[in-house]
Amino acid sequence: MKVCIDAGHGGKDSGAAGATVAEKWIALDVARRVAEKLRNSAIEVVLTRDEDYFVELAERANLSNNAGADIFISIHCNSAGESARGTEVWIYPGEKNDRRLAEDILQRLVERTGFRDRGVKEENFAVLRLTKCPAALVELGFISNPQEEQIMKTFDYQDEASTAIVEGIKAYAGISEPVEPPVIAQHWAKQYLDALQAKGLITNPDEWEDFDSPASKGQVLALCAKLADRL
Repeated sequence: MKVCIDAGHGGKDSGAAGATVAEKWIALDVARRVAEKLRNSAIEVVLTRDEDYFVELAERANLSNNAGADIFISIHCNSAGESARGTEVWIYPGEKNDRRLAEDILQRLVERTGFRDRGVKEENFAVLRLTKCPAALVELGFISNPQEEQIMKTFDYQDEASTAIVEGIKAYAGISEPVEPPVIAQHWAKQYLDALQAKGLITNPDEWEDFDSPASKGQVLALCAKLADRL
């Protein structure tokens, strides 16, 4: 599978302006993290830009189409009044696959960031209209809202948002990650039980589970092992 990640704006086009940061920088930071996490999952990635330079809207779609991308994601920050808040995802009108992709991403964005769910919306945006594969335009949050701007600038937010987008892409594509078994920490006294078994002083470690003492089993094991070393 190949995914095209589009960091909105760039270069001479700064996008929406917050009090302290421009949209193009947050979009680029999140896009890079999404790309890295997809590649770590052996998913091929195409970036429409990986630095601060301008790319025409039609060229962004062309890069995706020429690369044969299976999914196209454009990343942006929203802007309105200072009270506007939340995250939303846009699709080209009437595209069922695009809507399913958008819903998968939006659900995880809301869960991971805690931002208000503003829903999936439809619009005739060029990058959505011109791409040949399922496409979604993600509005991370409102850069015009001072609180959301400050949150979106943080590493923690960008890490959570990028993870959410990757999870949404995988859910849409039907990619499930292998579940790693939990790592069970070894009890600190296990080394003493092994030492006593090696000396033949404990023949059946299962019998040790029936031992009852006001001291902890670990403490008794440690004492026994130390005494055994002197025998």
